[in-house]
Amino acid sequence: MRKIYLLIITVTINQLLTAQQIYFSKPEDTTKAKELSEVVVTGQYKPQSARNSVYQVRIISKERIQKQGAASLQDVLKNELNVRFAQDPATGGSGITMLGLSGQNVKVLVDGLPMLGRQGASNEIDINQVDVNSIERIELVEGPMSVVYGADALAGVINIITKKSGAAKFTVNARLHEESVGNEYGIKQGIHNQYAGFTTRYKNWEAGGSFGHNYFGGWKDTAIGRELVWHKKDQLLANGFVGYTKGKFSARYRLDGLDEIITNPGNFLPYADANSGDTLAYDQEYLSQRIMQQLQASYFASNNLNVQLQTSYSDYSRQVFSTTINKKNGDTRLDPGSGRQSVVNFKGFTFRSSVYYKVSSLLSFQPGVDINLESGEGERLKEGSNRVNDYAFFITSEITPSKKINIRPGLRFIKNSVYDAPPVIPSLNTKIVLTKDIDLRLSYAKGFRSPSLRELYFSFFDANHQVIGNPELMAETSNSFTGSLNWKKISTKGVVYTSALGGFYNQVKNMIDYVFTQASDTARLYNVANSKTGGVHINSTAKYKSLSISAGASYTGFYNIYSATDKSLPELQWSPEANIIAGYSFSAIRLDVNLFYKFTGKRPRYVTNGPDIILAETDGFHIADITLNKQLFSYFSLSAGVKNIFDTDRINSSFVSGGIHSSGGLNVGTGRSFFAGLVFNWEKK
Repeated sequence: MRKIYLLIITVTINQLLTAQQIYFSKPEDTTKAKELSEVVVTGQYKPQSARNSVYQVRIISKERIQKQGAASLQDVLKNELNVRFAQDPATGGSGITMLGLSGQNVKVLVDGLPMLGRQGASNEIDINQVDVNSIERIELVEGPMSVVYGADALAGVINIITKKSGAAKFTVNARLHEESVGNEYGIKQGIHNQYAGFTTRYKNWEAGGSFGHNYFGGWKDTAIGRELVWHKKDQLLANGFVGYTKGKFSARYRLDGLDEIITNPGNFLPYADANSGDTLAYDQEYLSQRIMQQLQASYFASNNLNVQLQTSYSDYSRQVFSTTINKKNGDTRLDPGSGRQSVVNFKGFTFRSSVYYKVSSLLSFQPGVDINLESGEGERLKEGSNRVNDYAFFITSEITPSKKINIRPGLRFIKNSVYDAPPVIPSLNTKIVLTKDIDLRLSYAKGFRSPSLRELYFSFFDANHQVIGNPELMAETSNSFTGSLNWKKISTKGVVYTSALGGFYNQVKNMIDYVFTQASDTARLYNVANSKTGGVHINSTAKYKSLSISAGASYTGFYNIYSATDKSLPELQWSPEANIIAGYSFSAIRLDVNLFYKFTGKRPRYVTNGPDIILAETDGFHIADITLNKQLFSYFSLSAGVKNIFDTDRINSSFVSGGIHSSGGLNVGTGRSFFAGLVFNWEKK
């Protein structure tokens, strides 16, 4: 199963000319390296400070990722307000909710280009298939970004910015991470991660690469026999890049590879097989492989004119590999049962190009084209052509009648080969400087989520599932409003205060969901309903010398679908969140102490119970981590700590899903765990 090296070489040779991606930023200015954590690129005309951006952008730096001792991208995002997760221990995926909308509406980008490989009944990208060690920073933009990034950006965008070479001629970095899973740890238990990478720079050229191995031994907990409550996961991740910069021109090619195995062992049945007379156990493996190639280039003719080009090609496959184990002699064979073996393969091509032209200090434009082509094949996709081609032209403008006002209108014109896409998507974003310390941002955007290939054509039947895709689906659309009031103040004593008060409201039409036929227990996808979400949030930070603390709270309203037919029921059902991120640095001994805490409140919802509509709820819970980071010698640093100190694993829920997988509870963690890691960083100037 470990063919990732051969796979990378083969795909690179065969697809290099058809899968390229252009570097989406201005040639690096090393004099501003210290300001990198404040610079954003998502949705921008050119890199600029987060404070000057017309969008409300949250930045998670690599320093914070390191301080968290994160073993996965979910570890990093789990503390963010308005971001929630639901773990699927069986398939290894993590369902995400953002601004009250499901992860289907969250666009996941790598260096500005979309990831391919939505999977499972939730039809979401598994963010834990991203190597957390290769991340330079993460930019989160809340609210629809459909004009710039197209489909699936209805709730917002998570843009993962990967590491590039800096000013040093050569760098080497490595990391070892060991972590228990609850109270379980050993050679085949717990988390064992290893990573090594390098970058080099010579004249106009730069290059780099890395390799990582992530092992999660599963979680036994209360399971008996061979079964696991959370299944084992084994990942290999590799990447490499080469870049060239000369004068006003820069280009970069990047290759990312993933090879993942999730193992689901079954217990031996209490009875013998009718055909063989043997006692058998049924095992499954979920095998995922992804190759993503990117080529990005930019040409800055002047401060008033630049051209950017991005393209990528991705090949993603997901295989269900089922076997039977003979209890008597351990003989392993392929499981011949219906639906027990399958392979689906998806290929995706993206091409984006835009031109920025500044007419005057008052007016600038950015027209662009965005082409996305996706195809799929496999046992669980319908026979024949399974492809969706999306063509779009977008144009945005920046109007600045004064230094205090920035207005950015935008339009996206869409033509899709399969579904009924909205022909035009508008947006309007504004930023107003009220005082030297206070900014106001207001925005309206029409968003849309396209039916995926899985939703259009994916169908399968086995003992537990009967699911049928629907090629007649229409796109989901939304009207969304967001606003924020931002304050920043530096006191005479050097204390930096920031605070942001914001709110959002989303009105969604033509939501796609499963409709069940009770007689046959078959699920088919339809545009079934409309939806709404809303919320308010506040976040404040204070930084003074070695101390930093950030605290926030939010209140999110989730739509009650039954309010459409029963006016006595509330339209939105509210759930709170709160978080604290605090750190103190003991500079004399080079030691950092950090706290990461989040409270996710109780979530009520109305559900059907036979002919009745009843109020159910999912319990609230607390998650907190305490980490220590100690610099050792010149090149080594040690991290250690306790994760999930409240020992939260599975919370109660009286809500029983009407979806494909029903559940009486929600998996949120594997209990209290302990970790230690060693990081090596060396560079030659």
